[in-house]
Amino acid sequence: MYNRGWNKLIKSNDNRKYELRAGVEKKHCSATLSFTQLAFDHDEESLVVVDTKGNLYCIDLSEDAPMYKRLGKIGQATFLAFNPRYRGEILIGYNAGDIKIWRLHANLDEFSLLSGHKLPPTCISFYKSHCLTHSRNEVIIWYLQSYSKTHQLKVDTKNAVIRKAIFSNAGHIVVLYNNDTMQAWTFKQLDKDTKIDIKIFGGHHIKDFIFTKDGRAMIIVGAKGICILNTYDWSLLRKLSLLDNFIEARQLSVVPRPLDGGANKIVALLSSRCTLHFCDINLSSPFEIADAINRVKKFVISSAGRYIAYLDQEGCLNVMHIDKVISKKSPQPKKLLDRPQAHKINDHLEYIRQSVKQELDIKRLISILTEFGEYPKQYRALIWSTILKLPANRNAYLALVNKVTRERFTWNTLRDYSVADKSKASLLAMTINCLVQWCPLLLQSSFLPNLVFPFLMVFQKDPLLAFELILSILLNYCHNWFEYHPLPPLNILGIIENILLEADPQLLNIFCEHGVTTSEYAWPLLQTAMSEVLSGDEWLILWDHLITFQKPRLLLMCVVAYSIYSRENIISLIQSSGNCREDMKEFYSTQGHVRAKDLLKIARKLDQEMPEQVHSYRYLRSKVLQLTHTGPYPLFMLKEYPKFLIENFCTTDLKKWKAEQHSQNCDHGVAESGQKTDTFAKQTYETRLNEVQKCFLEHKNKKSCCQHLHKDSSSQLRETQALVKYKSAKDETLNFKDNTPKNYEKLRRDVTKLEYEVLSFLDLLKSDRSRVNII
Repeated sequence: MYNRGWNKLIKSNDNRKYELRAGVEKKHCSATLSFTQLAFDHDEESLVVVDTKGNLYCIDLSEDAPMYKRLGKIGQATFLAFNPRYRGEILIGYNAGDIKIWRLHANLDEFSLLSGHKLPPTCISFYKSHCLTHSRNEVIIWYLQSYSKTHQLKVDTKNAVIRKAIFSNAGHIVVLYNNDTMQAWTFKQLDKDTKIDIKIFGGHHIKDFIFTKDGRAMIIVGAKGICILNTYDWSLLRKLSLLDNFIEARQLSVVPRPLDGGANKIVALLSSRCTLHFCDINLSSPFEIADAINRVKKFVISSAGRYIAYLDQEGCLNVMHIDKVISKKSPQPKKLLDRPQAHKINDHLEYIRQSVKQELDIKRLISILTEFGEYPKQYRALIWSTILKLPANRNAYLALVNKVTRERFTWNTLRDYSVADKSKASLLAMTINCLVQWCPLLLQSSFLPNLVFPFLMVFQKDPLLAFELILSILLNYCHNWFEYHPLPPLNILGIIENILLEADPQLLNIFCEHGVTTSEYAWPLLQTAMSEVLSGDEWLILWDHLITFQKPRLLLMCVVAYSIYSRENIISLIQSSGNCREDMKEFYSTQGHVRAKDLLKIARKLDQEMPEQVHSYRYLRSKVLQLTHTGPYPLFMLKEYPKFLIENFCTTDLKKWKAEQHSQNCDHGVAESGQKTDTFAKQTYETRLNEVQKCFLEHKNKKSCCQHLHKDSSSQLRETQALVKYKSAKDETLNFKDNTPKNYEKLRRDVTKLEYEVLSFLDLLKSDRSRVNII
């Protein structure tokens, strides 16, 4: 019979821990019970303990004040553990050698049994759907989905007794014998073992060992110090001495901390004097970062390092928050001041910034990203802002916001970009308007809302950092997009086409045969930063890598990689399509089932194997620009924007043009705006057409030199430039179709004729090149 109610744990006098003492079954019994085994669940919401009489207690940690409940009698246990694969399932070891599997709060008579040990099992560890248990002379691996024994390791127990055997999270199995020898396996090669002689590393009287959470290192504690081994080849990484006055270790455990990526640097050490110490082993010598806890008999750290539970020498259970135990001691000696000084807020903030920089070191972040493939959601904004070194330049930002507030205008293009959430729509409008104030020429960038919005959602709680993130993206990942502005970036699209030609010429040939250009298969991906074709989580993973490795060219490689990865779907769609160009536009603006991991794999391969003459790093800036902490934000689009447009559209003219656009609904404004648009379209077309004609005549005069084209790379570059300038003239003419109804048909005929002449000339060059190669 057991109590069905829940009771609160008693809070200690120092307000740091909660205590629980085992009850007695009979009131007239003067002896008190004590706890023997304890275990946390993997969600850190529950803790189970067993007393000397075999009574099982459950402590609920999900509430502000922990509650406990006596569940019943399960018998004396040799170990307790929660199954990480099935919530609420407990594994209990017994002296008879059996292992009972019981569900929390279920009937005590309903359980499964694992039988196989001849001696009492004393320890259990987990790896995926398997668990490992050991006794003094046996190590058995169990499959938890079928509750069956899958393997029994061949251990050497003739001359030694097993002290400990555990799994790592990377699949290593290590057995420690009482003669200081160790035996190791990997889960995939259980027939092949490795002997580890700790004595060659200076280890002596090994008492305990543990793996780090990422499985890359094994920490061993002995009588003479701490050894850290690399689990890849079992070599020595570091050797540390023990703390002063530390006699001998009895138990060792790692203490997970936020953002450590599984490479744990904090350990908890229990000495033979029953004193628990917390140490930082990341330094040249262990540094104690908390006051020692006395009279500790056994302890357990929760899976994510939030709680510590320990049994004192009286058998009383104590539960504490790790953050209340570990102090902020610093190993550096403090500088003594001549006189006391008040602690200023700016000094405190600077201390926090320096601490964040140390914790979020780029090498450390790369190792986290390599191991887990993405950053934690709750820390992503902090990590991105740290990598990009966003300055939080409040004065520069407020100067732009004040201009927007005074003028009180909203960009007309936002009317076509609807956002259901009013707060998000307001943030987008304010950010776009600030961008236009920062660079007035962005007013003509119709793709801006699609590019900006996904990044805003990462920093939506901090508009200042959100704006600076957008600036950093524009300055580094989009800095060459505006040489043909407001047309698509023909230079960038040409680079992408060259990369695709080298990587998958068959796919590019299919695109060309069906009239699909980079405006259909590359520009939609660029102007949305690939947010429309990837799911939200996959898009965040992609930009985790792009921002971390700080290689803007990887974005272009990812654009090419998307077409290569989806080539089968693209070919099938083209073959069954009635309107290839429209179907391609829809395909490249619709979310597909593509993982960022697969895209990055192809993109990195392209980046490594692409020939130098077509590689994007020849044309893009390799150095990442950073925003300044003081003064205004850096200027943008002064060199990239065409000079004749800059001369005609200065800032004052742009404001006037905005006012005219705002009054387009009035009859007297329509005619004037249309006339100016016609003039602008005509001037632009004539300039582009003259450039293409000059280039074409230059190539035509040098036709006789085509036999050496396969050796002359500069001639090939001029050929590409001719195509780019031709496409520029054609695309710009099409863009102004609606605004120039009178001249459109004539311009279209001229461009078609020019297209035929250029293509005929290029075909002739290719045929001559082929003949030379054959010869």
